[in-house]
Amino acid sequence: MRFLLGVLVGYSMRGNEKRLITVLATTAFIVYIVLPAIMLLALSLDVKKERQSRPAQTRVPAIKGLSYEDAETKLHGSNLNIRLLATRYDLPIQPGLIIDQVPQPGEEVVYGYAVGVTITKADSDRPGP
Repeated sequence: MRFLLGVLVGYSMRGNEKRLITVLATTAFIVYIVLPAIMLLALSLDVKKERQSRPAQTRVPAIKGLSYEDAETKLHGSNLNIRLLATRYDLPIQPGLIIDQVPQPGEEVVYGYAVGVTITKADSDRPGP
């Protein structure tokens, strides 16, 4: 760009070759302004098209500490489903509460995604061998 600008300034100072100055100035304008503008516009349209083709997403709410039924209600309100991943019998906290969830609260997922949960149960509810 500097070289081209130097050539333009040099020729304009001489004043002899008006047609060459015009051709060089037009070429510089097209190469450095018009073509990049067209490319950026095409890129912008492509990004918009790609974003519109994505499925709708929602944020995962926090459900740790809730009962399975309350969590299910809260997730259905956010257009999400619930799935039991594991049951823990060895924890000294109130049975029936959710102690972990996947994905974590605040993550964005598509509508209808199943949020996996781990719940606690009392030792007396453990199935036999």
